[in-house]
Amino acid sequence: MASKTGNDATRALRRRQELELRAVRAVEQAAGTVQDAQRRRHEAVSRLDEEVGEAAAAHGLAVAVLATVLRDDGLAADLTGVDVARVRSYRRGADGAAVRARIAELGEVLPRRRRTAVQVPDARPSPIGDAGGDGMA
Repeated sequence: MASKTGNDATRALRRRQELELRAVRAVEQAAGTVQDAQRRRHEAVSRLDEEVGEAAAAHGLAVAVLATVLRDDGLAADLTGVDVARVRSYRRGADGAAVRARIAELGEVLPRRRRTAVQVPDARPSPIGDAGGDGMA
């Protein structure tokens, strides 16, 4: 009887150890699944961050091009929904060659006509002795 009890206890102990081993393996598998999901999430977030960065750079260039074409930061800010300081920041940060290339892609920009200066009549007094006549006063 003692040997039967010992054998039963040994079998029970082995079943318990097998159960514990299966539980440990399940924990390891779950931890691996979590690590895999975290790695995939990190890769996806990195990829999305890169896409957002590229889109933000393209937006900044587009705003800089618009402000350059309009020659008015305030109007460009109103049209794009960003503040004037941000428009100026985009213009300062934009590569001049990229702005010129993008403008060339969009089409020809006609130069603004410069206003001619208004002729102001000469209001200075004429020199003495020169009254504008024949000099025979």
